Amino acid sequence: MHVAAEVLGHKQKQAWLDKVLPPVEQVQPGLWSIPVEIPIKPLRYVLVYVLETPKGVAIIDAGWNDEKSYQTLSEGLATAGYAVSDIHDVLVTHVHPDHFGLAKRLREETGARIALHSAEAKTLMIEPHQEVQWQMESEVRAVQHGIPLEDQEQMKREVGEFRKFVDHSAPDVLLEDGDALALPDWDLKGIWTPGHTPGHMCFVEPERRIMFTGDHVLPRITPNISVHSNNPPDSLARYLDSLTKVGRVADTIEDCMGLPGHEYRYAGIRARADELIEHHEERLEELRAIVADQPGVTTWEISQRLSWSRDWSTFRFPERRSALGEAIAHAELLAQRGVLTPGSEPTAHWRLVER
Repeated sequence: MHVAAEVLGHKQKQAWLDKVLPPVEQVQPGLWSIPVEIPIKPLRYVLVYVLETPKGVAIIDAGWNDEKSYQTLSEGLATAGYAVSDIHDVLVTHVHPDHFGLAKRLREETGARIALHSAEAKTLMIEPHQEVQWQMESEVRAVQHGIPLEDQEQMKREVGEFRKFVDHSAPDVLLEDGDALALPDWDLKGIWTPGHTPGHMCFVEPERRIMFTGDHVLPRITPNISVHSNNPPDSLARYLDSLTKVGRVADTIEDCMGLPGHEYRYAGIRARADELIEHHEERLEELRAIVADQPGVTTWEISQRLSWSRDWSTFRFPERRSALGEAIAHAELLAQRGVLTPGSEPTAHWRLVER
């Protein structure tokens, strides 16, 4: 698949190819990019952005909640001439642990405000009964999508381990689509871009010709769009709409630079968004063809037959879980479009809708 994005962060791109940490860089006067290490091997780091203000700094995203992430963030701030104590706002694109994990600790140490979209805040489990409800929904979904029993048990174990890193802290500021963020010297606005998560946000600064795209639009990677207990069945439809939305915003800003959560800075946000839309349409057609060839196939079986970057048999279980989530998202969208039907049994057996 040809990638439409133009590389602007050349040192970041080379570091990505070399599988090393890229340098801390001053992107513009008053704006820094800090790579913060995370314990996820394919990604290796998240890009935290530091916005200078008269009273200190605001950051966009925070990093994983562990000492290594905290250390690399602290060292990156020092390179920019600041300390952790200078942070007064943490603006969060979404609550995945590599972006949200350190937010609570930073608030406790500095008094910084945490800001995120209201729909994202609703996914944070704060009450004990919500955890029980989530577990029940997960078990129903396992049956619904035909996950073998042994894999269901593995999923419970691994998801349970992963959820230890999910911060349940409520934010201080709830954002809505189009909200201006009260940061001195910055004309920053939020763009609600659901899909990767229900309340994912991008942030745009027209005067500086930049857009912080989080995990919504990445220059090379196709973001994971899954359906699960915290992401509704229409996630892919929302994501495609959000790509169109972001492309339109980028078109209003001459030479708009994309500042993503991973990989490297890039130009061509609209072109990359269009390319991602095309990719998912091709994926939908591939899934439709699988069901046409094997009527009654389960979602778990579909996930094994879809084309991936490498063979399914080499996937570790977290990768299989992500692949299943994407298969669900695409099958659900085809059902919403009236192309497929899951049938009426507890386990979905996908078939083409008769015309």
